[in-house]
Amino acid sequence: MTVVAWTPGRWQDEVRQGLVTLRELDPTLATRMVYGADEAGRLSFGFITRRPPGMPQLSDAVTIVMAEREQSGTWILLLTLEDTKFSEVFMQLCDHVQSQVSETATESAGIAIAMQCFAEWRQLFQASKKRLLSVEQCRGLFAELDFGFNILGKVVGSSAVVEGWQGPYGSDQDFQFVDVHYEVKSRHATTHVLRIASEYQLDGDNIILVSIEVADSSKELPGFVTLSHVVNCARDSVALDGGDLDAFDSALDELGFDPSEEIYGQMYFRGSGYDFYSVSDGFPRITTSDVTVGVSSVQYQIELKQLKEFEIDSGAALGRMKSYEGA
Repeated sequence: MTVVAWTPGRWQDEVRQGLVTLRELDPTLATRMVYGADEAGRLSFGFITRRPPGMPQLSDAVTIVMAEREQSGTWILLLTLEDTKFSEVFMQLCDHVQSQVSETATESAGIAIAMQCFAEWRQLFQASKKRLLSVEQCRGLFAELDFGFNILGKVVGSSAVVEGWQGPYGSDQDFQFVDVHYEVKSRHATTHVLRIASEYQLDGDNIILVSIEVADSSKELPGFVTLSHVVNCARDSVALDGGDLDAFDSALDELGFDPSEEIYGQMYFRGSGYDFYSVSDGFPRITTSDVTVGVSSVQYQIELKQLKEFEIDSGAALGRMKSYEGA
């Protein structure tokens, strides 16, 4: 039996013939993709995943929904085109995404590539998002780079780190890998709570919550480095490891970071006091299963003193990266 390859033209023909449901694009791929339309003829394209895949951002012309499929325990991320005048462009976008995702060997890699594709298309048609980041945003970026490239990078290499750095693209955790997801939080020395951004951020298995004490200063002090220095060092480490520099720069652009801004060379930070927590049964968190239907974007705080029983050492936290052993 000859299998007809999926194309935008085939998709369009099926919709014209009355397709009003979702069909799987190619069940042999590592990343499951679906396409279809609804009764109003609105085109839909998306993914079925084993874990929450994160939310890309496109435009008001596309509605994006992520939901858990209760019967199978999987998740669906669905993009539906609201404005039919963009049908051709939307099909071209989906065609580009499926061609890139089809080349990946794992679901995690496929979703990462898809998020990158969505980000690149949005950047193509939108003005640059570069802006001056607040001090708090700079602290957060410092914490992610310090953990990702100075701690995790020494274990798995900077090229793997930049592939897994999905937080800038709207993923629920900052670093997402096959074996484990890391969510990084910066804190002051006197901080007693950690802020959680949504009901999705700590939802799922194999999540490590990383808490980093970050001090900041407006002048140079012993042990402090500028944000520009940290960014440049991370970029150099990606280059030396043969990693994707375009992906690294794209992530910074998603965050609105402009490396040419002189202010980032005048902001000094120092990271210390790394704490790692295994997000497992009994962990104090709010997840999608705890939220009433119709409620979303839940933000909450976790008291650090309540996390002692979930604390693990760095070896256990970084040792979750089994897929990169020997890399």
